[in-house]
Amino acid sequence: MKHSATTQLRGLLLGVIGMLALITTRPAAAQPLSAFEEDYIFWGYPAAYLAYQSKVAFPLIDQMLVANPPAFSTTPSRQLALVALDQFLHDPDYSRKDDFYSFANARFCQALKALDQPVLSGVKVVKVYNNGFVLKTLKTTVAVDLIPGGTNYKPFMTDSVLFELVRRCDALLVTNTDTRHANRTVVEAFLNAGKQVYLPQGLWTNLGDDVHYVGADTVQTIDAAAMTLHVLPGHYGKNRNNIYIMDFQGRGIVAHTGAQDSDADRAWLSNVHSRYNIDILLTKSSNINLADMLTGFAPRLLIPAHENEMESTVDKRDAYWAVSQRMTDLTEYNIPSLIMAWGEAYDYADTRSDNISSSANKVIMSGQLYIERKGNIYTPAGIKVK
Repeated sequence: MKHSATTQLRGLLLGVIGMLALITTRPAAAQPLSAFEEDYIFWGYPAAYLAYQSKVAFPLIDQMLVANPPAFSTTPSRQLALVALDQFLHDPDYSRKDDFYSFANARFCQALKALDQPVLSGVKVVKVYNNGFVLKTLKTTVAVDLIPGGTNYKPFMTDSVLFELVRRCDALLVTNTDTRHANRTVVEAFLNAGKQVYLPQGLWTNLGDDVHYVGADTVQTIDAAAMTLHVLPGHYGKNRNNIYIMDFQGRGIVAHTGAQDSDADRAWLSNVHSRYNIDILLTKSSNINLADMLTGFAPRLLIPAHENEMESTVDKRDAYWAVSQRMTDLTEYNIPSLIMAWGEAYDYADTRSDNISSSANKVIMSGQLYIERKGNIYTPAGIKVK
């Protein structure tokens, strides 16, 4: 009997401890943020405090980035916005803060606005999430490694924004099979919209006949979507990784290296510049061979990628401030670099040629580019407009 009573007492104590644990932990998660707006005092609710801080900070960071776009001479305001963003994006519990998702989607909406602006010459570079970019010229718009981020259940990019991005593009390129670069939902959205899709060999081979599988042990050259596409046989570790060099036919040449990071390729990568006249290099910010990549590609402009990859652990999310320090250490190569946040755009003007005679004036009518020459209006293809 004594043993039974002791067991019952122990069970009762454990039950009380469990109840106390629920009482002390549940209110912070259950309490709505609006409950604190009377006095903004969060005593006993640290999780709610941090969530409300994000609610206040993310819109301010977004406003500061809009007011201070990417530039070679970075303003203190932009530096502060990026460092503040680093702090919030290195919060291990970001995934339960709704304001993070609102911020991310607002950034991707900025990308849509940028793509709606006409491109008169050169290449407009729009950074999306992680390693994703959209490149727009007068004749074509190409997405590379476009993914929505997050999970299938809760992506960072909403379906509506993804649909609008697909609608504005002519083609999609995917560099490798890793989910941080390849997303089946995105690929299917492009295919359903009748757009060109170029995938690495072996990725989702049941997608139908409209997919172009590219990548071999030698360089492939393809005419696609108003550009000449060169596919170089790169690797990340032992895995294949297509390096894409996109020649936009007189408006600029852009190289995207995907997840390239292999010592085995260093020898031939060191000579890329002898074959291709690269304007812009889009490459991994944390590439251990970054200096070699600069030497091998010899671009006129470097734009790093992969910063703040939220699918990685906090210690592996490459912060903007760390990338900035890394770029400073590479100044001896005399290659300007541009750090871009999600949704930002940069207009690269290829001063060597824009395929339009210098005797012509470029004019915009109803959102479209036309050429004015000697009092007459022509399309860029030379067709006279009545």
